Amino acid sequence: MTEMATIKVPREVRDKVRDAARAAHLTQGQLIEELLRERRKAEFWAALESETPDREYLDELDEADQAFASDTETAIADYEAGR
Repeated sequence: MTEMATIKVPREVRDKVRDAARAAHLTQGQLIEELLRERRKAEFWAALESETPDREYLDELDEADQAFASDTETAIADYEAGR
């Protein structure tokens, strides 16, 4: 059996966790683990979104957008050939 521990939280928080876990058909521990996983994911995506892409990447993206937006075979062929 997993070793258990007690954490001190306000009763209101305890009750919210209990009710949310019941509604999701999870144990309170499972719900907390799920919430922590979701928080880590949110932190990862926030960090990724805060990074500024380099100028070369943005230029290539703009070039690709222009080539595909023009909808001509020549522009697409030039883009794919790296011209």
